Amino acid sequence: MDLSRTIIFSILLISIGCKNDNPTFDVDNGLYIDNVIIISANKNGILKKYIGNVLIDNETILFCGKQKPNVKGVYTKIDGTGKYLTPGLIDSHVHLSSIAGMNYKHVRALPELANSYYEQLPNSYLYFGYTTLIDPNNYNPRIIKQIKDKEIKPDIYTCGEQVKVMNDFMMAEDNPKDRYKFYPNFLHDKYNKNVSIPDTININDHSVKKVVFDIVNKQDGICMKTIYEDGFGGTEEMLWDLPTLDIMKDLVHQAKSENIPVLLHANSFSAQKFGSEANVDIIAHGMWHWGLLEEYLNVSKLPETHKELLSTIADKKIGYQPTFRVIAGQKDVFNSNFIKDSNLKNVLPPNLLKWLKTDEGLWQKKRIITYGGDYFDSETPDREIAGMMQLVLDKINITTNYLSGKNGNLLFGSDTPAMNNHANPPGYNGFLEMKHWVEAGISLEKIFMAATFNNANAFHINDKYGTIEKGKTANLLLLNQDPLNNISAYNAIHSVIVHGKKYARNTLSARVSD
Repeated sequence: MDLSRTIIFSILLISIGCKNDNPTFDVDNGLYIDNVIIISANKNGILKKYIGNVLIDNETILFCGKQKPNVKGVYTKIDGTGKYLTPGLIDSHVHLSSIAGMNYKHVRALPELANSYYEQLPNSYLYFGYTTLIDPNNYNPRIIKQIKDKEIKPDIYTCGEQVKVMNDFMMAEDNPKDRYKFYPNFLHDKYNKNVSIPDTININDHSVKKVVFDIVNKQDGICMKTIYEDGFGGTEEMLWDLPTLDIMKDLVHQAKSENIPVLLHANSFSAQKFGSEANVDIIAHGMWHWGLLEEYLNVSKLPETHKELLSTIADKKIGYQPTFRVIAGQKDVFNSNFIKDSNLKNVLPPNLLKWLKTDEGLWQKKRIITYGGDYFDSETPDREIAGMMQLVLDKINITTNYLSGKNGNLLFGSDTPAMNNHANPPGYNGFLEMKHWVEAGISLEKIFMAATFNNANAFHINDKYGTIEKGKTANLLLLNQDPLNNISAYNAIHSVIVHGKKYARNTLSARVSD
């Protein structure tokens, strides 16, 4: 055989070999996306970007790779040319029973508005690409079931009922005679000698073991959340007890035996120091209180003590949810243009949006002014209040940026809606949160990882979510822009795929019902 014929024969063998290597699948309810730019971490957390193909059958990813699979059976083919395919986003800090713009009094007085909000709620999160939600507290099984019963909705997980440590910030809101009745599942802090339990209460029913067991087995919690609130940066006298370090360590130890993470509400230097010493799994909120507010409000240089603590948090790989929108959302209450934002029409029902523009609907301003009475009042111009809040927001920018530089374990959570704030609308609040991360100097790659791979790992749901891999749940986003190039890509969604079903983005908008 001469040389030319040998070369031709070899090429034919290679061609035949490649063709035979292409996997073959027989599907009965398939979705085949070809020639798309796939962006996903692999199982080792290495971010990959390549042109490839993805095959789904029913709710599961069957194939993902550069090869073109041979597909037989019933399926829909999508030409992904020029588009980007990513895992669905995970928001690991939402409050599904709370309404953005309505408190419990409004809900009772205006049930039609409240119902319209809950009807739109799942679509609003999907509209901005959030296909998995984790509710750490404000536990309300009825509302959770109402959302889960919808035909179209994100996947929803909770941390069960928030762990109230005896006489903590949450319990202290009620009369000492009544608080045990209102919080029947509280945790007894046996190390705190300053509190006592009535003889009528069996302390064994309030042990660490019992509390953790109930969350996992009775409330289907995949995590647990508790609180260390030490006084809002000194703006309010602390009339409650803080959990002891020993009880928190016990809680973390017991949770690990059940393989669930412990989240600690901690927004101050001292609270995050406590969380680090207790080795909690996740710190909920950025460090917006560096100490007493009057001492640190105008400080812009991160103290060495704070650097040391953040470095420790990074080294321990403690998950960290900056939740910029808690403070930024309050700042937006004093921005008259926020309620006019055209994006709100996609996530809030028309009747609710109309009400929010009334004097009654803008009630949050009065509440914030009341809480901030030591620093401003109703006569203080809105721009001055917003400016003061920006000084607090700057603290989150600085600390989150520093933590990112130390390769901290950043987790994406929007805290929607913090304190029922209308400036924390479902779905859109997540996109705004991402923009704050950019403003703080966090890279687009780290934002992507925080909202996908990192969240899935931190909450132990990485067997289903976080990456585009064979066997994972088919919750995906098809984008018109590259999310590693511009944050605006998360507001340029072509379609959302939930459990293998594709939904055009515009069909999820609140405008559809207008």
